[in-house]
Amino acid sequence: MEQEAQKIEHIIHEAQEGKIHLSNNTIHNLEKQAEYFHEHAGHEETHSKMALIIIVALVAFQFVLLWWKKQHYRSYQATTTIGLWLIPFLYALHGRWHQFSIVWGIFTILNSWIIYKATRKPLHHMTPKVVYKWYWVIYQISYVTGIIGYGMMFLTFMGFGAPDPNDEDPTTSGLVSWGLTFLSYGVYFGILGRDFVEFCTESMASTLGYYTKEGFPRKHLRLGVCAICGIHVSNAISTIDAHGHLQAPVVLQPSPNGAPVEPSIKLNCGHEFHEECIRGWCLIGKKDMCPYCKEKVDLRAFKTNPWDTTQQLYLNLLDALRYMIVWQPVIMGLVQFGFYMTGLK
Repeated sequence: MEQEAQKIEHIIHEAQEGKIHLSNNTIHNLEKQAEYFHEHAGHEETHSKMALIIIVALVAFQFVLLWWKKQHYRSYQATTTIGLWLIPFLYALHGRWHQFSIVWGIFTILNSWIIYKATRKPLHHMTPKVVYKWYWVIYQISYVTGIIGYGMMFLTFMGFGAPDPNDEDPTTSGLVSWGLTFLSYGVYFGILGRDFVEFCTESMASTLGYYTKEGFPRKHLRLGVCAICGIHVSNAISTIDAHGHLQAPVVLQPSPNGAPVEPSIKLNCGHEFHEECIRGWCLIGKKDMCPYCKEKVDLRAFKTNPWDTTQQLYLNLLDALRYMIVWQPVIMGLVQFGFYMTGLK
């Protein structure tokens, strides 16, 4: 590190003599880097040990989290959701990111009302549809926002709206700043909605009594009743064939009171559900089983076009990024605390 410090000092010296042009902020940053290199000169072996400890800790914690998720899924999911909800907000307060704090506050207020509706007893028959519609809207907004952010970043890489090379922090310039903002918002609120809808899904189904997290349902499901909302299904029923394809229903006829008939789907297990309810349960609520008998459901039946497959890949990406947002900062904080306690710097 001593050699790096000398190179930086040489650049600073040339800038002071006018041989090269550097802004005052750049010179100040270079001075801080040179000071850091001087301070840590000769510590290369210690830094190598610290890097190895970090890698081992990340791998070890990953196994711990996988065991926790497998053995105690509910406590793992609840802890992850709370951390996902609070940790970014605390970072925003610390960094005075007022824009994010305002958006987070609006989402929290509206989402709290949805959770309140989903956990009431008795459950209103329209609540499942309202809940799934809300989280479907959240997902669509987050999906479009993420795509816009990605597009802005791509345009920047292609040279459109590129930041000024003399800018001290290029991430705050032009399309880069907006792209990072849109992409971060889309990913974060997309993941947060995915976690909250799973909680609401199980709560609503358990309240109706046709579904329990463990064991048998408390109520017997009568023929032609949707186990998700508890309302009778129509005679316009689609079925799933042996290849996992959804067959078209018969022509819908209006109900006797003039209201339109809701299309329904019969799963391979024979149980019938409103199409909107079962799509919300499987695609939005992340459940790949029948709410009543827990038989496996082929999700391919609910993908009606290639766009649905693309969105499913995006949902899988959101689930994978949850670890990076919640647990990686926690793990790094514990490792840094261990370094502090042992005197490693």
